[in-house]
Formats: sequence, C-alpha cells, structure tokens
Amino acid sequence: MTWSLSPSRPPAIGRGGMVSTSQPLAALCGAEVLRDGGNAMDAALAAAGVLAVTEPNQCGVGGDLFAIVVRDGEPPVGLNASGRSPADPGDALPELFGPRSVTVPGCPAGWADLAERFSSRGLAAALQPAIALARRGFPMQPRNTAGWTEDWEELSGEARELFRPRPYFANPALADTLETVVAGGFYQGETAAAIAGACWLAPGDLEAHRNDWVEPLSFGYRGHRLLELPPNGQGSIAGWALESLRSPVLPDQVEALAAAYERGYATIGGTAYVCTADGDGMAVSLIQSIFYGFGSRVIVPGHGFMLQNRGSGFVEPPGHPNGFAPGKRPFHTIIPAAVLGAGGRWAAVLGVTGGQFQPQGHVQVLVNMLEHGLDPQAALDAPRYRLEEDGTVSLEPPLEHLVDRFGRPATVVADVGNFGNGHVIHRDAEGILSGGTEPRRDGLAIGV
Repeated sequence: MTWSLSPSRPPAIGRGGMVSTSQPLAALCGAEVLRDGGNAMDAALAAAGVLAVTEPNQCGVGGDLFAIVVRDGEPPVGLNASGRSPADPGDALPELFGPRSVTVPGCPAGWADLAERFSSRGLAAALQPAIALARRGFPMQPRNTAGWTEDWEELSGEARELFRPRPYFANPALADTLETVVAGGFYQGETAAAIAGACWLAPGDLEAHRNDWVEPLSFGYRGHRLLELPPNGQGSIAGWALESLRSPVLPDQVEALAAAYERGYATIGGTAYVCTADGDGMAVSLIQSIFYGFGSRVIVPGHGFMLQNRGSGFVEPPGHPNGFAPGKRPFHTIIPAAVLGAGGRWAAVLGVTGGQFQPQGHVQVLVNMLEHGLDPQAALDAPRYRLEEDGTVSLEPPLEHLVDRFGRPATVVADVGNFGNGHVIHRDAEGILSGGTEPRRDGLAIGV
C-alpha cells in the first residue's frame, strides 16, 4: 500500500473542554457532555461506555481499565482497575485463549470508582448514551471494521454470530448488561454466575474484586514530568527510556527503549483510549482493553460481551515477578499517561494503544512535542518506528532513508496497524486546549 495520512488536519482547539478518542461517536458523545456542563470525568466515562459498545473487539465490560486524573490544585491520582487470576485454580495453568486465559474484569468497577470520586453527574448518566447506542445500533467505522473483521474470523458459536460485522450493528444484550453495571449488580448474582460458568473464575472471585487508587510514578524530560502508573503496567518503560535518552534522533530512541524494555520485563512482572479535559482544570487519561482482538474469544452467553485474556500475560520461569499465582494480577500492557509542566500544572494527557508498542508510542509522541515543538496532531501524524520483540526495527515508509542507521536489522513495514493508536490533549499557559487524534484510525478530537 502507499503510505499516506491524507487528508492532513490541524489540531482541534478549545477552551471549555476537549475529547479525543478513536471512535467518532464516542468523541461526539463526550463533547456533548462537556457542552452541557459535565466535567472531564463525565465526558471520559461517557466516551468510554460508547467505546465498549462500538469497539467490542478492543474493549468492554469483560476487560480492565487504568486511568490518571489530573486537576489543578490537587495531586495527580491513578486508578488500577485490573483483575486477578482465580483464587483457587487447582492444578490448572493459564492459556493464551479460552476459559483459562480469563482474569476478573476490572472495567465496570473502574467506571464506578471514577464516577463516585470525580463525576458531577454519576455513572447512570455517563453510561446512558452507550446503552442507547447498544439498543438502537450504530454504523460501523471503516478502519475499525477492518480490524473487527480480522478478529471476528477467530470466533465461533454465539460470539461469531453476535459479532458478525455488518454496516449497522446493534447489541441489545450488552445494553442490558450495561444497565446491570449501573445498578451495581455486575460482580454478584446472575451476571457473576454467568461469567463464572463461561471460564475458570468462581463467583467469589468476582465478588471479591476491588480496584486500587495509586500514586502515579514521575519521570523527568525536557523540563516536564511524565506521569505513568506503577506496575503491574509497563508505563515505567517509557519513563526510563526518556530519562536515559541521549538525543532525540531515532536510533538513540530505539536503544533507550531497548534497554528500558530489558529492565522492565525482568522486573515488572486490542485496546481503546480516551482523553478528556474541561475548562475548570481537570483532565482524564483513560485506557481500557480486553487484550487480544475479542480477548479470550470466550463470550458470556446471553450477555453481549467477551471476556479478556489477560491471564495469558503471566510467564512461566519460577520466581519471576510476573509468574502465575492464585489471586494475582498479571503484567499489563495498557498505560495511560499525563504530563506536568511548570509548577506542577498539568500540560498534557495522552495514550498510544498497541500492546507492547505503547511505551514506544509515548516516547515518540513526547519527543515530537517537547523536543521538536510539534502540536498534538502533527506529533501523531509523524511517521513512526517500532522496536519489535525480536530486536529488529520496523519503519513506516517515510523513514526508509534511515533503514541502515540503527545498528540492528530494520525494514520498512507499510501496515498502519503496526504503529499504534494515539490521542493527545495539550494545555498551554493561557488554558487553551489543543488536541490530536490518530490518523491511522477512525478517531476524532473535538474542542468546545
């Protein structure tokens, strides 16, 4: 294919608030919430709910969630809403897909915890647009349709029939489940029993689930502080790479990341992202995922959602920090981020989905903005590299002239799906918001 980000577009601009995410209906929903007086958390939760409906191969109530909230005059706050392995798995070990790849879904509890602490309107109002969309249906977006179709090919049975791609998609069973989430009944009763009946979790595993409020880690770069969540996520890798970066040239970025990955994978043990900001000093960086496309490939019968396969994130070597154990959280790939500027005032919220690629996306976008002075949209439009797990480097076609510069094998890969899905909101000293959205996806940034 010919590499192109056409049509190019300027950043979104706003003062009263902003939303940026990968699905236009989700962005529009969040912007409407801000326009009608909701705060950044109200907008983030509304958009996240819509993403669970419109991108079910990427995220949903069967998955996990992480978030960072920054608000003027208050310390940054992180939420780890990831689930654990069964408390009593017997002699069973995790698998890549199937019932033994499932961990407890943390996303519904994550929505509820964020709403209780930060929302001005509550969870019921936040999820109402998602419930309505699930019932009446929505037109599928072109780039998501391509990924959805590829992931759907691996499904069977009820999941294959329910999630069959079609121009106009509805999922009334998911609408019912979202109403159960609003009512506080996801982790007990009939829904919990249905989840347990589909996998190796027990009803007690779901009832016992609790999320953790955490203090974000902080890393220095170019007079700013990058905020990432502590393990079990991989956010530290981005911070370590930036702190050790010798220069902004791409080969130096790759080597800094290679060293950070080696450190992180030795010690730390399909995704949707949304960032929002309001005109009153709050911004939200929120990411949610069921891991692989359609997660574990296990559907909860009659409930309209798939379960995540995060249990496959455990590793086998005895004694490794990420070794499998009962009631334990596995290593996680999804990482929201935020940036503090002068005086600790928040300057940006951002995320770049894409599994193992995510720390690389953070590094590339931040170098583009803080070193090269690019606006959020230009920082996302710029061609990317990817350090692959085998140590080779993949380059988007405009970087072909650098193929011999890395000191390690490098090839050109004309596959936009290989280079992440990023979204950014930046705030300047005057409070003006500028936003960018991923040109390699269907995304949209809207300012109000």
